[in-house]
Amino acid sequence: MIYENWLFTGTLNIKTKYCQQLKTKINTECLVIGGGFAGLHAALRLVESGKKVVLLEKRICGGSSSGKSGGFLTPESEEDIAGLISKFGTKKAKAIMNIPVKGVNLIVNTIKKYNFSCDLRKQDALYLSVKKSHNSLIEEGAEVRDELKLPYKMYDEKTLKSVHPGKGFTIGLRYPGCYGINSLAYTQELKNLLLKKGVKIYEDTEVHRIEGNKAITHLGSVKAKNIFVCIDKMKTTFDYHLSKKTYHLQTYLAVSEPLSKKELKFIFPKGEMMCWDTNLVYMHYRPIEGNRILLGGSSFFKYYSLNYFYHPSVINKVIKEFKKHFPSLEHINFTHFWSGLIDVTKDLAPIADYDPKNKSIQYSLGCAGLPLAAFCGDYIARRTIDKKTEDLSEFLGVNRKFFISEFIQNIFGKQISFILNHIHSLYFSKK
Repeated sequence: MIYENWLFTGTLNIKTKYCQQLKTKINTECLVIGGGFAGLHAALRLVESGKKVVLLEKRICGGSSSGKSGGFLTPESEEDIAGLISKFGTKKAKAIMNIPVKGVNLIVNTIKKYNFSCDLRKQDALYLSVKKSHNSLIEEGAEVRDELKLPYKMYDEKTLKSVHPGKGFTIGLRYPGCYGINSLAYTQELKNLLLKKGVKIYEDTEVHRIEGNKAITHLGSVKAKNIFVCIDKMKTTFDYHLSKKTYHLQTYLAVSEPLSKKELKFIFPKGEMMCWDTNLVYMHYRPIEGNRILLGGSSFFKYYSLNYFYHPSVINKVIKEFKKHFPSLEHINFTHFWSGLIDVTKDLAPIADYDPKNKSIQYSLGCAGLPLAAFCGDYIARRTIDKKTEDLSEFLGVNRKFFISEFIQNIFGKQISFILNHIHSLYFSKK
């Protein structure tokens, strides 16, 4: 098994050119910093509204978290529905839940409108309990979906086998509205579309800092009326205060060799699905192009690690666990694996808000998931275009309150504070 992002294979049939580094001083109406899902969708909304747009990306478009993703497009927030209802009430929880739903629709509609080639697959989600003591998590999800009148189907241990015969799962919750894509291929398709629409893109161009309404790079600068910061892994030198508001989760992905139709049919006898389990650091998998399985997961200590860990030991344990559920697939090899640090906030909801000191600058940060990133990039662009755009600052505001305050964080440190707040959000925020 080699350490390589297999998703690059999915871009081989897409003709995309490298955009040269910025080496001069320029002016523009709108500057987007970051070429992931958030930045690309912000640029798309702006240019389609007639704005003059420049986009700066420190590597290549999709070269960071967006292009290393497993491509799961689900209408679910990282925080579960019950937790949202507990914190905000049913009405506001519905509004929050609509954010990833709108993000999924935005991505899928863009793919269909422009005929993108990125392995779009309609795949229902299947949430699996790994032990009876976890069944309440599944049952609670079903109860809340009942309350909100959302479609789903519950499976007990016996009926679950008919749609997903993996061993060791007790019950399952299935719901529609989900898709899978090759996320790196999507970013390249969107990059090409933006170039055709007149967006000036500069790759290998990292923004070191913003001074007033000017973004400073190594060899140049961009002065803009409006600036949209859509980056991950923000350095303290970029913005010390904001850099303390985002954290990282390290996850791993692996891709199998091609499976036979019979082997795929065994895993998904009633059609393709994307699956994940009830563990805190959950295993997730789905079928992708070439009759392969994309498998993801991590370990508790590497999940919260501040630094990259490239050794295959973590993903090998995830693969071993997957094969325990499907022992007849013990002979299947996984050929590629890669890791990535996903940006999140302490309450798992993203930040999409104005700079507190400069309303011409907006941020999209800590988007844990492609639909959230797409929505937030589009949302901050819409707020510049249309002043009547809905105000979501209560949920996505840069200065919203968290269980662990910044004062406490300064005492315990950034990573310990995030772990405590993350676990609280997942397990103790419900009434």
